[in-house]
Parts: sequence; C-alpha cells; structure tokens
Amino acid sequence: MSIFFGFSDECGLYKRRRSNGHLRVHPFYIRSTLLIEANEWKTLNTQFQDLKTLYNFPIEKEIKWAYLWRIRNYQKKGQPIPDNEPFKFLEDLPYKDLIDFVEKTLKLLDSIEYKKIIITYSDNNSCPKYNEKNLLKMHLMNHMQRIEMQIQTRQEENLAILFFDPINEETDKLLRDIYFDLFNSGDFIEDYKHIKDSLNIEQSHQSVGIQIADYISGSFSAVLKGLTKDGYERGKEMYFNSVHPNLRTYRNTIWGAGIIDIPTDQEQRKEIVKGYKSEYDKLK
Repeated sequence: MSIFFGFSDECGLYKRRRSNGHLRVHPFYIRSTLLIEANEWKTLNTQFQDLKTLYNFPIEKEIKWAYLWRIRNYQKKGQPIPDNEPFKFLEDLPYKDLIDFVEKTLKLLDSIEYKKIIITYSDNNSCPKYNEKNLLKMHLMNHMQRIEMQIQTRQEENLAILFFDPINEETDKLLRDIYFDLFNSGDFIEDYKHIKDSLNIEQSHQSVGIQIADYISGSFSAVLKGLTKDGYERGKEMYFNSVHPNLRTYRNTIWGAGIIDIPTDQEQRKEIVKGYKSEYDKLK
C-alpha cells in the first residue's frame, strides 16, 4: 500500500457577475493539484527549504505567484511597496531573484520519482453564470475523479490525502462540504475508495506542496493569457519545462485527463489545443 499527497491551489477569481474590470484582472479561474508519493515529500521539502536559504528568503514567508508582476511593476517604476501590501517583506529583493526562485522551485519536481499534475480551468469571458458553489463543485469533482482513477490503477489499497490552500472561512467550509458530499454520494465514480474521506485545509506558507501548486496554476495562467496577448514568455517557459511533462495523461493525451476545461466546450477546446501546441512547439 502506498500513500499519496495531493496539494491543490487556485489562480484567478470566479464571480457569477463579471465586470469588464474583473475580466481584465481575472480572465481565467484555474485550480491545479500536484500528486506525489508521501514518502517523497521529505525530499521535496528539504530541497525547497535549502533553496530558500540559498536565496536568503525568509523560511516562514511565502512568495506567491500573484506577487511577482506587482513587485515587478513597483521596481520598474522605482516606487516603494506600500506598508499594507502582503509582499512588503520582499521590497529589497530583486525581481530577477524572485522569478529565478520560482523557476527553480518548479524544477524541484525533477528530483522526485512520482508526480502527476491535474489542472482545471474556466474561461471567465465565456463561462455560464453558475453560482459559486456549482462552479467550485465542478472543479473539485474533476480533481477527485482524476485522482481516484490515477491512484486505483497502481495498487488496490492505495490512498490519497488532499490538502487545499485556505481561501476564506466561508469558502473553506463550502469546499469541505462539497468534498464530503461527493465522497459519500458519488457522481460519475460511484465509490471513492482511494481518497481520504475529508478535505484538509493547510496554510500555504507552511506547505511546499501548495506553494508548488500555486506556481503550477500561475504558470498555466501565463500560457492561457499568452494565447491572446504578447508576453508571458518566462511563465510559459517555466510551464512547458516543468509542468507539461508531468501532466496526467490518458490514452496518450493530456486533454480531459491532465487538463480539463470547466465546463467542457469542445469548440473552445479545439482553439485552446491549437494555441497550446503552437506555444509548445516554439519552445521545443
């Protein structure tokens, strides 16, 4: 029997009613899960702590993907970071060091033997106006299904334990309740036998797995944004070097297996696949 850890984090923000301003800032809602064997967690964690020490970053602090472009803008303009910003502690650190650190953190995946990545995404520009609960349920259900299918093929007694980054008290409770209902009531999968019966919420700044999941979601957002806008080259490069090779596949494809559109839109998926392949080919 093997135990697996699934670390999950989101990027972007979903709202049922979306203003033009919201869509400019949050064109996509993305959730990623990194699945590893529990016995490899210690290796990953030790190397991550060593990397933080190498860059003289505070061990107890987190460098979120969402901080990067905002810090870059402050530094390009030569402006001090306001005291109320959560990334004020990074003010004296060069952006180059921060982005290099993120890239090297993703490369730590090369040091462990087993890793599978699952990504779900919604295009906020075209997604129907679901209420938050239904949208979150669709994302969570697809992660649970793929993890269950992935784990059960390796050994019957295997078990995966899922860890999510906290959002807020209300949403955390909603996610836990959705997870528990799906686990007990089933869906496409009638019986979840290979994932634990409850969802764990843990602080991201204390979790190497969730911090890596944050970088996975963020780098995938760079790919999606880069399909319609110039730029995002560094993020796309990180993604195709460190995330793409570790995506879950089924019948030799990542689509619907490691990358899942929520809700499924076959015509839109064709366009995404075409653009994705074009970006991948540029970096080969």
